[in-house]
Parts: sequence; C-alpha cells; structure tokens
Amino acid sequence: MNFVKNIAIVACAASFMFAGVGFHMGNNYGSLDGATSVDTEYGMTWDLNGTTGIGYDGHLGMMMYFTVPAGVTLRMGWSGTTQTSLGLGFTWWSAGEGFKTSLGTSYDYVRTGADDSNNLAVSVGFGF
Repeated sequence: MNFVKNIAIVACAASFMFAGVGFHMGNNYGSLDGATSVDTEYGMTWDLNGTTGIGYDGHLGMMMYFTVPAGVTLRMGWSGTTQTSLGLGFTWWSAGEGFKTSLGTSYDYVRTGADDSNNLAVSVGFGF
C-alpha cells in the first residue's frame, strides 16, 4: 500500500512540475531615465492555470503573471523586503508544438526603498 501511495504522490507532483514550464533569458535595460544599465537576465516560470503563472526572474526576483486582454501579461514582482515591481509584458512571436520558443518584451516600474526606476527587458523564451 505504501508503494502505491508513493507512486501516486510522484505522479501528481510530476504533473505539476512539467505542465507549462518555461525558461527565459534576455537583456535587461534598467534606470532608463538616468544612467542606463544593461544586464543579462535568466528566469523560469510555471503555469498555474490558463491565465496565471508564477516564476523567478534573475533581475526582479519572484514574479506573478496574470493574462489580461489583448495578449498582454500583467507582471508583479518582489525581491526581499525592499524591491517591488509592476509591469506589462507582451509576446511578439511564438512557435513550436512540444518544445516552444518565443520572443517578447516587458516594461516594469521598479520601486526600491525610496528610489524608483524603469526596466525594459527583451527576452527569448523556451518552454513545454
């Protein structure tokens, strides 16, 4: 009986782990109104359902994604206790059946303590 329970737990976890997993990498342009910085970003996302996702972005921290009208994605992020972000993302191109690729951009307003900045990212995504 214990063996059957373990198989059921692994099957349930695998269905969540491999449903709607995506990886992205791109260029991140920060502080657009001052001395612009350019960084490389990497991240991962998991689809929770058809309209909501959660993920991690190497530059912005933990992210929540919500699909809104016109193919736009509302992005909310936080990193530690001092940095929060709110932004919009759009996927310009996507293709593939099992292994999907995409090209997208996102614009985020980032608040760090008393400082605010703008962040523009251009990314290439890979996912299942």
